[in-house]
Amino acid sequence: MILFLKILGGLGAVALGIFLGTGRYTQTQDEIKARLGAGRPRRVKQHFMWLDFLKAKERGSDRRRSREHFKTAVARDKDKQD
Repeated sequence: MILFLKILGGLGAVALGIFLGTGRYTQTQDEIKARLGAGRPRRVKQHFMWLDFLKAKERGSDRRRSREHFKTAVARDKDKQD
């Protein structure tokens, strides 16, 4: 009996989720465009800190050059003892 109630409750939860998930769009396309804006990406805020003068400037090409993509390991045989 309890298993039947759990299954029934699960099916009811799925039905309620589908019912609530199939909402209707009440906004027009013009309202959506006005809310989203012009579509330009935001500029990143540049925060100034006086300690930046003490650090050496690291170029972006140096950061990309030092990046390691994958580290692969070779599997060893357990039967073979070195």
